[in-house]
Formats: sequence, structure tokens, C-alpha cells
Amino acid sequence: MTFKNKFKFDSKPVRIFLIALCVLLTFIMYMQRRTRNYYKQAAKLAFYNVQPADLADGTYRGKVYTQFMHVQLDVSVADGRFTKIEIIENEGAYGKKVAPILDQMIKENNSVVTAVKGEELASIVFIACVDDALFNGLPESRRKELKARNDDQ
Repeated sequence: MTFKNKFKFDSKPVRIFLIALCVLLTFIMYMQRRTRNYYKQAAKLAFYNVQPADLADGTYRGKVYTQFMHVQLDVSVADGRFTKIEIIENEGAYGKKVAPILDQMIKENNSVVTAVKGEELASIVFIACVDDALFNGLPESRRKELKARNDDQ
């Protein structure tokens, strides 16, 4: 019994398949690296854990700009509680499904809440943006103190 080798590496369909496979693997590696870089950037966002009870009544603007998202929020505080968190800007690859996290912050009166499943990066950015707004509402002396403590870490 003789076998004919029907599989040839120099045939056109095999070459096309190998090229397509290489392109696909390159794309997968690129996406993994990009996502890893996004998580690294999100981990470096400043976070001061300021709570609404620490602030005078008013509306404060927070801004967080990352490589993958631009977010601006207006955070309103009255009697030491969140009253309203309004999205001013939400642009980028993520964050279209994260609005419920803002309602959760108001309900729990806490800027640190559970991330939205499937939108963890956007959740981190929104939490950091609310924290930035609250940070901006602090007196200058308290901001310098928190910034110095955060820079030491």
C-alpha cells in the first residue's frame, strides 16, 4: 500500500492558511498587551478615598483621562451625602455600561463600590473620577496633605 502525500507546504491554500494564522496570532498578542497596559494605567490612577462627609455642600468636578477613556463627572454633595453624580464626558473604548455604578455610589453614599462585571476598567476609572471630584472639593491644605501621603506610597 502506498500513500501519496497530498499535503504540500508549497501549495497556495496552505500558504494562505499559514499567513492568516500568523496574522490572527499577532492580533491576539497585540490585544493582550494592550489590555495589560490598560490595567497597568488604571492601577496608577490617583486615589485618595475622600468621602462625601468630608466636604462642604456643593458640586465638584472630577476629571480622569487615560489612554483608553476620558471621563468628567459633576458630583453634588449635600449634608455629607451624594445627591447627584452627572456624567459630563464619557469617551473611549469602555464605559458605556457603567452608569449604574454611579447610582450605587449615591445609594451607598460611598465612592468605593463593586465594579460592574465586564466593565472593570471603566468602573475603576469612574471610581477614580468621583474620588478626584471629592478631592477637588477639599481645602487646599488637606489636598496637599493627602497628595503628599499618596506620593509616598
